[in-house]
Amino acid sequence: MNRYLLTFVIALITSLILTFLLYSAGLSQKLLITVAGASFIVNGLVVWLAIEYVILRDSSKLRDTISYYLRGIKTKELPEATFNLAISNRIFRDLRILQKRKEKEIAKLHERADFRSQFIADISHELKTPIFAAQGYVLTLLDGAVDDEEVRYKFLKKSANSLDYLDKLVKDLLELSQIETGSVVLMNDHFDLVKLVDGVIDDFEQQATKAEISIKRSKKPPVSIVYADYLRIRQVIQNLVSNAIKYNNAGGKIRIKIIENTESVEVQIADTGIGIPKEDVSQIFKRFYRVDKSRTKIKNRASNGLGLAIVKHLLGIHNSIITVKSKIGKGSVFSFSLQKDKPPLDEQRTKTEELDII
Repeated sequence: MNRYLLTFVIALITSLILTFLLYSAGLSQKLLITVAGASFIVNGLVVWLAIEYVILRDSSKLRDTISYYLRGIKTKELPEATFNLAISNRIFRDLRILQKRKEKEIAKLHERADFRSQFIADISHELKTPIFAAQGYVLTLLDGAVDDEEVRYKFLKKSANSLDYLDKLVKDLLELSQIETGSVVLMNDHFDLVKLVDGVIDDFEQQATKAEISIKRSKKPPVSIVYADYLRIRQVIQNLVSNAIKYNNAGGKIRIKIIENTESVEVQIADTGIGIPKEDVSQIFKRFYRVDKSRTKIKNRASNGLGLAIVKHLLGIHNSIITVKSKIGKGSVFSFSLQKDKPPLDEQRTKTEELDII
């Protein structure tokens, strides 16, 4: 039904209703005809103006808005629009909300595509380096160097180191993938964080001594019970201590503090190493990211750039955040917090039973 016919029908119906009401009041036939004609004309004009300047204008603006979206114009680039009807305003607002969601989804898809491309490029580069190195050593041996016992041993050892690096890289990639896809299930339990840290220090004692670095834990507290996944937290602290040794200087120090708060336990791992440039602090937890070696003066210290990414994700699934404070030439401090110990289930049950008895 077009607007002309709609106007005619509405005007006719309203004028007939008014005429019927006046007829019941006992008006003369001539007066009724006059009132009916005037009512038809007035109602027709009112309906026409309402359709033409209210409804159609709102629908035209809404149609233009949809047309902008179909042409790919972003929400922030759209001109502001005012409407006569409240329902038109609601429709316009809903259209903008839907468009913003669509834009966010598209931005995420582009970001994931870029990330995927970069990730594939990074993996290719990281895998290529140890593979080509091992291949070069083996080919050199096959070309005749195998007859020289000293060269043979040297090249085989280098090949083994390259393959060990490759093995660790693949394992770290698989682990990081499992963590990010939510495949890792935490096995939370009650354990002594102090004892765990002491165990990690013992594990790295020989490596630290070889690098002429002292590693110690603060004496207090003697015991600190937390509720978390023992193996995952051990892995986090191992990665952080390993980095503290790797990026430290001969004669440097590593100090580990355990600080008990009201509902959490904070772990601080501080070193006196080379430090991290300010512009790199926010980037070091990304995959394959390494601080520029020309600035940090690190040489021949293999790192696949995945350790801190794993640390960040492991703490993330523990609802914890790792923070970094660093100064060039003075060292870095990595900190994170864990939930304090929860009472074991049997203790909770005993307390509940005692309350019931009371």
